[in-house]
Amino acid sequence: MWQKGGEASPRPRRFSRNGRNDLRQRRQARERLSFRKPLSSGINKGMKLRLSLLLSSLALLIFTLPAWSQKGADEFASRTKVGDKMPAIAVEGASGPFSLAAEKGKVVVVNFWATWCGPCQAEMPELEKQIWQKYKSSPGFALIAIAREQDKETVLKFQRTHPNLTFPLAWDPKRSAYALFASAGIPRTYVVDRHGIIVYQGVGADAGAIDKIDRAIQKALTQK
Repeated sequence: MWQKGGEASPRPRRFSRNGRNDLRQRRQARERLSFRKPLSSGINKGMKLRLSLLLSSLALLIFTLPAWSQKGADEFASRTKVGDKMPAIAVEGASGPFSLAAEKGKVVVVNFWATWCGPCQAEMPELEKQIWQKYKSSPGFALIAIAREQDKETVLKFQRTHPNLTFPLAWDPKRSAYALFASAGIPRTYVVDRHGIIVYQGVGADAGAIDKIDRAIQKALTQK
């Protein structure tokens, strides 16, 4: 304490040069901190932007996926159903012309396939062994395998290179016959009863398809 005019006053605080430098450095450090953008703020904005883009993409997918699915479903949808009258088809084949009208009164299997179709190639040997060899001697049975969008030369070449497939083959280069049944999807197989009614139809070569075809044939052959 020191006195001036009899009144006690606090002694002025003095700083050494080093002390003043320390104080200045601390003040500058506080200023830098006060103007520095927090790191978390930048991260949060980046995350928000990415999240916004992700949600927008997800919303777009949710709204467009049903349309894509519907389009795919429509393309593979059948234009016939079991119980319908079988559309009248007439094609040229390796054994001569084939028409459903000419097979009236028979149980007929119609199979659509293509030489490039993997599932078709897997199914055809089974059609040969389990269907054609079993029923070919029956006077009330017929089978035709029609190559969709393929010409005579292609089908005959396939027949020469697959001698183990002995059932009748035909071609449908302009999809004239196939278009009566669907827009896409092979193999496609139909079993038609003696009255020209579809009693079985299927698309694809699943494990149980041949058994279903066989049962449909057996049932149709027993009916008048």
